[in-house]
Formats: sequence, structure tokens, C-alpha cells
Amino acid sequence: MIEKTNPQVRACAKPFSLVHDPKSTHAVVALHGFTGYAGELSLPAQRLFEAGLDVYVPRYPGHGTNGEDFLASNASQWLGEAERQYQEIASQYLEVSLIGHSMGGAIAVILAKRHQVKKMVLYAPALIIPALPAKTLSILRFFVKRKQKEWKRDPSYQFFDNRDSDDDEFLGKEYWSWNYPGQVYELEKLRRQAVESLSEVVADTLVFTGGEDLTIPQSAGVLVLNEGKGKNNWVHLPKGTHLIPYDRDDATREEAMDRTVSWLCS
Repeated sequence: MIEKTNPQVRACAKPFSLVHDPKSTHAVVALHGFTGYAGELSLPAQRLFEAGLDVYVPRYPGHGTNGEDFLASNASQWLGEAERQYQEIASQYLEVSLIGHSMGGAIAVILAKRHQVKKMVLYAPALIIPALPAKTLSILRFFVKRKQKEWKRDPSYQFFDNRDSDDDEFLGKEYWSWNYPGQVYELEKLRRQAVESLSEVVADTLVFTGGEDLTIPQSAGVLVLNEGKGKNNWVHLPKGTHLIPYDRDDATREEAMDRTVSWLCS
């Protein structure tokens, strides 16, 4: 897809891959979150590469560029890009696993059903979002965007990606300082599709939730544990926030990374 405004992709948001020479027989496709960027999954990508797996981290249309570009994107495009990437990568490997963070978790569930994926890791998957009542969304989707509290960086979070010094400030002004009701409605479409897909997912799934996550509740982990058909495991991290792949608590982040590698490499 050619994006409407042909904008510059910020350094931290550029899709990337970590590939051995010769290639591994096992690859992982890692999917980022809503208004997120590829670099948020740099740490698990690095750890899995060090463990011998090849890793691919795509970028969805409208993400990591600017607000206007985001407004021109939708759920079918986000899922479509993830699907395209998965199919291309699956044609080159004996096995392809999935990682999904937040909205990427919902997309991973949909792909896992479609492609009978064997293993999957979900960080705070967007399967239950209490702040998104359906009736309110059906009305708000007609609003373009609304200003919310100015976003400010929390220095307690670490970055593990390649970025320009002003990436966070720029993306904060373009994405995280605004509410995008129409795009949230698109997110809800993916959430519903993912929940409907869960009962047909055979992947052995490791799902994480965080005790300090203000977006995704523990019940998302329970849902995966109870509805998925694979051998599933739910890990609740009491000090975990919504940003598990680069969480601010070192012990929490390291536990999530160690469990991720163990799960996908076993």
C-alpha cells in the first residue's frame, strides 16, 4: 500500500528484521500496538535473535509517521499489512511464531486462527478494553480527533531501538496527545474479530498482563487461558504496565523476556 501523504517514517518506527546467515528454520513475526511503532518490540526481537530465531517486525500503515496519515488508515489496512508480512515470511521458514503487543495481540490472534500458528506470545493483548463501550464508540467514530492532555515522556521507561533524539517528542505530539475516535472504532473491530477467533486458535499461547496496566485488565489473560485451544499459560506481572516489552521495572521486564524466549524456543 502507498500511504496517502507519503510521510517520513520516524527512525524508531521503521520496520526491521534480525536474520541469521544462513537463515534459521524458525522465524517470529512481532506485531506492535495501536498508535505504536516497530521499535517497541526491539528488546524481545533482540533476545529471540540471540537465542537463534529470525525475527521480523513490520509497521502498519498510518503508524510512526503523523496524525494525518493515521487518520487515513483503518483496521483492514493494519490487519492486511500484518497478513501480507506473515504470508511472505511463512513461505521462507519451516515454522513461524507470533508475538503481539496490545492491538498487535489482537491481530496475532486473528492470524493464528487463519494460519494454524503453533506458538504465540501476547503482551497485554487488546481483547478486553473496559474504556471502550460499544454504544459510545458507535457515536464517537464520526469525530475526527479531539485534543487530550499533552503527552509527556516518562523517563522511567527505557528504549532498546534505534531512534532519533526527537522521535518520542514528535510521536507524542502527533499521536499520544490526541484522541482519535474513528481509529479507536477501527481498533474495536479488530478486538471483536480476535475474541471471536480465540475458540479456534490452536497455538500454544503465553499471555502476559500487568498489575499497573490502566488499559488492559487481568481478565484478558483469563480469556486467553480459557478460550484458546492450545496449551496456554497466563503470567500476571504485579509491577507490569501496559508497555511490557520495554517496561520500567527491570525485574518485570526481564521476567517477561526470559519467559518469551523459553516459550518460543522450547
